[in-house]
Amino acid sequence: MFWDTIKNTLTVKTIKRMYYLLVLFFYFCYKIIESGWIVALLVLKGSRGEQGGFFEYTPMVHKSWQLVVLFNMISMTPGSLSVDIKEEGDVIQVHLLRISDKEDFLAVTAKIERLLIKAL
Repeated sequence: MFWDTIKNTLTVKTIKRMYYLLVLFFYFCYKIIESGWIVALLVLKGSRGEQGGFFEYTPMVHKSWQLVVLFNMISMTPGSLSVDIKEEGDVIQVHLLRISDKEDFLAVTAKIERLLIKAL
């Protein structure tokens, strides 16, 4: 009886989603630790945040709850902060501690978005 229930609920799609959710979790944890060390080094070097700046990021996600999850994931990463979502829900305003890291931020966020879409 138990195994029949498991067989009926665990489809290939569910297993793939669980796999991508695990990959997203570990990748995001790695990026949080990595960016935490980078921010700590900036603080120890005496950076006052003069290199920071705002920019607008257009996400690939289309569902509103995925947008909120992405918004919160950006805010949890040290060195970046999601400030606002436009009324239309198609643009996130982001503040970076170092605006020169924008290209790296875009690459990491795009990977997180792809994993988020596959996982959820």
